[in-house]
Amino acid sequence: MHMFQRGLIVGLFNVVFVLAFVPASQAWVESESVEQPQVSVSLVSERPYLVAGQSARFALKIIPDEGWHTYWKNPGDTGIASQLNWQLPADFRVGDLEWPVPERIDYQGATNYGYHGETWLFSQLAIPPSAKNNDSSPTEITLKAQAQWLLCKEICIPGTAELQLRLPVYHQPPVNNGQADKRFDQRAKLLPSLIYRAQASYRMSDFLEISVPLEDLPLIDRPPQVFLGQADVIDNSDTPTVSVVDDFLLIRAKVDPYLKDSPSLLPVLLSLPSSDKSDATSAVEFVVREGELPAVVMASLAAKSGLLNNAGQLPDNESINIVYALVFALLGGIILNAMPCVFPVLSLKILSLVESGQQSAIIRQQHGLAYAAGVIISFVFIAAVLLAVRFFGEQIGWGFQLQSPWFVAFLVYLLFVLGLSLSGFIELGSSLQNVGSSIAGHNEQHWRSSFFTGVLATVVATPCTAPFMGSAMGFALSQTTLIALLVFAVMGLGLALPFLLIAFIPRLAAVLPQPGQWMVTFKELLAFPIYLTVVWLLWVFSRQTNVDAVALLLVGLVMLTVTLWLLRLRQLSSAGQTSTRFLQGLLLLLSAGLAIGVAIVAGGLDRGYVSDPQNKLASDQQQSIDDSMGEVYDAQQLATALANGEAVFVNMTADWCITCKLNERIALSTDTVKKLFKTESVRYMKGDWTNSDAAITAYLAEFNRNGVPLYVYYAPDTPPVVLPQILTAGIIRNYIMPE
Repeated sequence: MHMFQRGLIVGLFNVVFVLAFVPASQAWVESESVEQPQVSVSLVSERPYLVAGQSARFALKIIPDEGWHTYWKNPGDTGIASQLNWQLPADFRVGDLEWPVPERIDYQGATNYGYHGETWLFSQLAIPPSAKNNDSSPTEITLKAQAQWLLCKEICIPGTAELQLRLPVYHQPPVNNGQADKRFDQRAKLLPSLIYRAQASYRMSDFLEISVPLEDLPLIDRPPQVFLGQADVIDNSDTPTVSVVDDFLLIRAKVDPYLKDSPSLLPVLLSLPSSDKSDATSAVEFVVREGELPAVVMASLAAKSGLLNNAGQLPDNESINIVYALVFALLGGIILNAMPCVFPVLSLKILSLVESGQQSAIIRQQHGLAYAAGVIISFVFIAAVLLAVRFFGEQIGWGFQLQSPWFVAFLVYLLFVLGLSLSGFIELGSSLQNVGSSIAGHNEQHWRSSFFTGVLATVVATPCTAPFMGSAMGFALSQTTLIALLVFAVMGLGLALPFLLIAFIPRLAAVLPQPGQWMVTFKELLAFPIYLTVVWLLWVFSRQTNVDAVALLLVGLVMLTVTLWLLRLRQLSSAGQTSTRFLQGLLLLLSAGLAIGVAIVAGGLDRGYVSDPQNKLASDQQQSIDDSMGEVYDAQQLATALANGEAVFVNMTADWCITCKLNERIALSTDTVKKLFKTESVRYMKGDWTNSDAAITAYLAEFNRNGVPLYVYYAPDTPPVVLPQILTAGIIRNYIMPE
């Protein structure tokens, strides 16, 4: 009973103390203001009490006279940052000053950062836990702090003041610890939000270049102001520029010419003024570390490097990087002729080259120019579509056309017809002769067929990228539309260049075999690679859809064959009865319509299931990887593995990329590589880009790539390394186990 009475008395005492000394409004407590020339300074506590074991917010309140200003933590070219130096009781801890968003102050050639008007600089105090019992009465302590500042207008006046607050310390929160004063909270809202896990990095040369993922930032719909929290890093007279590169925010500013050492950590504040004309701002602050910038950002900077002189202006030799890009584009196009991606149309190219040898120089040159025009125009057209779609926000890459089942179905039909033509089973009439007559061996002087061959070669061959092509495409997609299309046009010129050389250099044409009867047999022989291409495209189509869709497409091929048969009958019966020709025409339209309709239906079957990665079954995912060694690529799993210090090999591939499949067959799927990955503890991740996948597209962009294949090796604690596009087991071993 005695203990109960004692506790009751103590409790009543606490209530009386709170009612007596803690205002019901929970207003802040402010020290006595110190009045000095042109300024008034005081110390403000968010609450009129402290609680043991908790933290409390305080603010240094500075009210300068009109027209005068104080300075931010980075004062700029001149000035001194305000300070608050605490004299605290034992075991009290205080954090760094928290600064609201500053303003840029330009005066007589100097650029400074500071504040006009009333300014609050915040600070957090950690109160140590109490050693007394919870039923003890509150104690009072005195908190002392010395404030220092520099006040400037046309002249500058340094100032200092001793400030103090006497506050009770509770061992439990008071009974009526209601909401904090709204006026204090309104001032605190002017502080920037801190982002602790921003994956930001910077590099330093003549310019400071900072990149931060957009996903780590709040939505930014207008260019923000940039303030660096450390002085003497950049030239303050040069306003930082802000741009968006892929999924990164890129900040660029001229470095202070007197900077000696780069900071290991650099605070960055982004401020976006409110659109409602209030004093509030939407601001964030984060810390960047010195390190490598993302590959896509580096590619953008590389495209611009050399284009800016020390004054940030274009020099006279601004075309030098464009020249390099055009050279890379030309080399990449030439090498593409030897890539496995060209194999599906290799028979058409060989046939065109052989047939050109039996023609006159003028006709051979016409065929060469027509073939080159077909290739170049196709390259430019595909690039224009790519740029247009990316402009509207879709993340697609090179070879996007073969990610569409309907386009694959169209190629199946087209190549099947060409195969039948090469085999001699059908003869295209005059209405279609412009498209494929010379391929079938008729009207060999007609240049339109060479143009068509160039178009087909481009459509089938471009999904994969050759060496040098990746760099050229990365440069092109970071430039203006005109320059981008020029780069792709030169790339097409590289693909067409061997045929052009044979067409215009008589000595090369003389090396080709002489015409003869063997040409007919040779032409029929070259039909079989076309049929194999049809089989390959049917397999790709099955991977994009399902078995039922493939069966429908095969029915469509039958209807297409019926259409060609009826077309041939109609040509042979040109002098026949009108009623017969009408019936043949009607059946021809019906069979053609059925063939087209079946292809459209087949291309759309199960499309939602395929295009949504979340709805894929695990068994379907695992079809694209080797069960004994691989796992499906996942960005989160990759990040976790790298954070754990694991070695990872990433393979970005697609079923329609023949180069990818050959590399997997001759290198990645061999026992040698499997054993190497196992003994060296290398995780193997495989991303399937057969259908459009935004995550894989984003990963490709990180390495300035717009197509597959892409092979990346992550060794522990080292930057990722991109492997060549043609692999062998020895190449992989050299990267994983360098000598």
